[in-house]
Amino acid sequence: MSRKEAVLLVSRALAMIQLITAFLEITTLPDRLVSLHHYTRRISNSAASEFDYYYRSLDQMGIAFMFARVTGLLLFAFFFWNCGPWIERVLLPKREIHDQAD
Repeated sequence: MSRKEAVLLVSRALAMIQLITAFLEITTLPDRLVSLHHYTRRISNSAASEFDYYYRSLDQMGIAFMFARVTGLLLFAFFFWNCGPWIERVLLPKREIHDQAD
């Protein structure tokens, strides 16, 4: 196996790990949306306490950060799948032979 093939194999494996992690992150979305809907409905019924406002904003921030994480993971997966020269240099840098003068 050549150096380029090894780097491509590792890069594609890392891309698949990123895709699987993004999928796992997305599977938590229904839970967050149901919780957000619950607290939003309680606030609209005017039986809201300060905790309802807190949990609603907490769910909103959690959903926003989840989308940011998924976006980042998908970008990393895209870059690793394409395996450009920069990724190749990062994953397996070429050895440098230094001449040692005694």
